[in-house]
Amino acid sequence: MFQSDGPRGPNIGDTIQNIGGASGKFRKIFRGGFRGILIIAFLILGGLWLSTGVYTVEAGEQAVVRQFGKFHSLAEPGLNFRIPAPVQTITKVNVEAIRTTQIGFRSQDGQTLRVLDEALMLTTDNSIVEAQLVVQYKVSDPKDFVFNVLEPEEVLRTTSEVALRSVVGRTGLQYLLTVGRGEVELATREFTENLLVGYGTGIQITDVKLLTVDPPEQVKDAFQEVVRALEDETRSINVAEAYKAGQLPIAKGQVQVQIRGSAAYYQEQVERSAGEAGRFLALLEQYRGAPQVTRERLYLESLEKVLNSVEKVIVDGNVDALPLLGLTGLD
Repeated sequence: MFQSDGPRGPNIGDTIQNIGGASGKFRKIFRGGFRGILIIAFLILGGLWLSTGVYTVEAGEQAVVRQFGKFHSLAEPGLNFRIPAPVQTITKVNVEAIRTTQIGFRSQDGQTLRVLDEALMLTTDNSIVEAQLVVQYKVSDPKDFVFNVLEPEEVLRTTSEVALRSVVGRTGLQYLLTVGRGEVELATREFTENLLVGYGTGIQITDVKLLTVDPPEQVKDAFQEVVRALEDETRSINVAEAYKAGQLPIAKGQVQVQIRGSAAYYQEQVERSAGEAGRFLALLEQYRGAPQVTRERLYLESLEKVLNSVEKVIVDGNVDALPLLGLTGLD
């Protein structure tokens, strides 16, 4: 018979023999009856059950693994395996996403809906205000977030509302509407963080923003007038302070000029007085040495000073002359 040197195809006889052998094995299993079927079904279902234990944790997430309802472990991002339910179950928690909760309002379909039950608050001077607050946070401890409290995000909302009411309740209306917003935000954040730590919620606050603080609608216009008046007052004070800051250096300079001028005048007078005292003492020494001569000299010097400022006409005593009329000063 013709034989080819190439690769041989499957031998039909061998194939029939293999099929016969396999069927023989199945016949042996099925000879056991229902018990054999149960074993096969159990193996198949067990494989499918174990395959459900493979799961993936995305980047930025952590999975809290429970074993019979109790905490077992934390799974990091990547491909992980657990004993399938009901032995072990998982809860995935995003620990990097910044979440937001709203107090006093809700954003829905691009609109802002006021929630007056949360927004209306009483200040320390018994005035009613409507406050809206936004709290941004993230999950810092997935285990605490899942196990310690029921609905931790709702706990955060109610806790923030309590904190804001407490801070507003000890703040005056005028301060709250004008310059006290930053202080109210800081105090509300600290109050809320302390409560959340006590509850063990596993939540970390990243920012607290007070959006609006307004009086009720019925008196809003009147309050706005008050706020504008307070702003005008603040602006006037700032202008006055600026003028003061500009004039104060000038005034201080003028004071220094006056002080230096006074000091120079003082020194001049002291030196002049010292000179006059020295001249007097020198004259006194001369008088003690020659009193008559000193008196005559002083007399002549005095006449010289007086006559130097007087208009004089000198007439020779040997010449007869008519009296001269005093024509001085007649213009």
